[in-house]
Amino acid sequence: MSEEKDIELLRSKFLKTLAKVSDSLRDEIVAVIDDEPYNWSTANVEVKGKTKKGEQILRLMDEVGLLGD
Repeated sequence: MSEEKDIELLRSKFLKTLAKVSDSLRDEIVAVIDDEPYNWSTANVEVKGKTKKGEQILRLMDEVGLLGD
């Protein structure tokens, strides 16, 4: 799978997972990139913006199993 398709798959998984996260949990930190914490909401901004940080967040969340199968 190409790297771009891989990122799109992770982005899709992220959005599906985010939809299931209750509002009360959206302030929980889900990733730390370059010593900067990201909660579900701030991660969503990066992911939707298709930024480099967003890609890093997606890869980290996938690595630790937060995006499911």
